[in-house]
Amino acid sequence: MRELELKNILKIGDKEFLVSTISMHVRHSFFDGDSKRLVYETMVFEIINDEVQFHHSIFNERYNMADEAIAEHGAIIKNPKNFFII
Repeated sequence: MRELELKNILKIGDKEFLVSTISMHVRHSFFDGDSKRLVYETMVFEIINDEVQFHHSIFNERYNMADEAIAEHGAIIKNPKNFFII
């Protein structure tokens, strides 16, 4: 398990989006050892008037493996229309 923080700004037409992939500790642990476990999460937010709309994600996915999260982050950057409506 490794720490991960990827952030990219996408410009599509006249719109901007933040693509964020991070590692995070499981906060709602029920089993021994879960509090030490990492999950990876990719979220996409629209940027309006230079402000990231953190209160409303337009894409959200979690992964158990860092490699999965990194691959999907790259795929979103390459083909955002496959992941969310622009």
